[in-house]
Amino acid sequence: MDARIFKTNPYFGQFLGARLFFTLAVNMQATLVAWLVYQINHDPLDLGFVGLAEIIPFIIMLLFGGAWSDVFNRKKLMTFAILGFTAVSLGLLYLSWLISQGVPVHLIWIYSLIFLTGLARGILSPAQNALIGQMIPKNAITQASVWNSLVFHMGAVGGPALGGLLYGYLGVSVAFMVVFSFMIIAVAQLLWMKAVPDPKQQEIKEPIFKRIGVGIRFVGYHKLLLPALMMDMVAVLFGGAVAVLPVFADQILGVGAIGLGWLRASPAIGSLGMSMILSWFEPKKGAGVLLLWSVFIFGLTNLFFALSTSFWLSFLMLFLGGAFDSISAVIRLTIVQLNTPDEMRGRVSAVNAIFIGSSNELGAFESGLAAKIMGLVNSVVFGAIVTFGTVAFTAWKAKEVRELDLRQ
Repeated sequence: MDARIFKTNPYFGQFLGARLFFTLAVNMQATLVAWLVYQINHDPLDLGFVGLAEIIPFIIMLLFGGAWSDVFNRKKLMTFAILGFTAVSLGLLYLSWLISQGVPVHLIWIYSLIFLTGLARGILSPAQNALIGQMIPKNAITQASVWNSLVFHMGAVGGPALGGLLYGYLGVSVAFMVVFSFMIIAVAQLLWMKAVPDPKQQEIKEPIFKRIGVGIRFVGYHKLLLPALMMDMVAVLFGGAVAVLPVFADQILGVGAIGLGWLRASPAIGSLGMSMILSWFEPKKGAGVLLLWSVFIFGLTNLFFALSTSFWLSFLMLFLGGAFDSISAVIRLTIVQLNTPDEMRGRVSAVNAIFIGSSNELGAFESGLAAKIMGLVNSVVFGAIVTFGTVAFTAWKAKEVRELDLRQ
């Protein structure tokens, strides 16, 4: 791996440290909440509402968070947002303790805390993505994207696996206590992080809705950004199976909370492995064609996962899906960073997060609702078919995506 990026940007390592512990915490928390919610009523639609509870405030806050990231210190915004997540983890710890004591807890309290994470994430997402482009020169953006992806997926691998193991062996309260501890470490990393020069500031007196509109129009009229982000949004919205993994783990594979932890970790293990490969072989030549194939194969792995009744085959399909999703994620992040002026990074990152980040939670609701209406297996098969159609349409209509070459 090329570690020279840390010599020219000493604060980038501290940024990645905070990202690692935060990612460990939120992925542990997602696994714990999913299993906890499913165990209350054994209804897949309840899992869909977990995603919906986060996506509504996330979208509401996101565009404001992007605008704030272009006028305020991005490191401070990140710290404030992660403190919000920390408070939520403490609340979930308390609810889990009540449940462990046999006290009935209504789902509305869990959904309310998840709602607060949506607000915090709406501030965090554009701030952290804009901070990467602010810290790293353009000629090193692809390498920084790979390192960011690598650290993210280290946390995404460890979080679900650790969450499932702690839940299975030590109980849900201990698991949430570890989540809270990791959040505190992430905040400490950011406070320790060296000062990062503020970006070129926009005139703060300019109306916030005007600044938001500029960011939306920039992406909306961009011939490369818009189709690339739209393709990924539809693929994740309809093609993912992560939201209904507790149902697969319980009803089809019969592997319980520990097996669920490994299933949720599997895509991240694949992404982690692919990120390590990409750290040596950056996806520059023929990046557009590679992006299209990566999303197509992601859909294919979801199709085979839906039809599998074997834990190991299901694990393998999720692993491969994560690996190819990692390729598309690195290419997309590079596209956004290379095509965005520094003074607009927050707003463009916010629009990017609406396409990419929100599709995860909307996808969770879609998956839960589709499983309720169409049946569990049929819903995932349907999502894979939609993914194939989206890739074909993008390849046909978006010449800029097909011809994308990051060597230029």
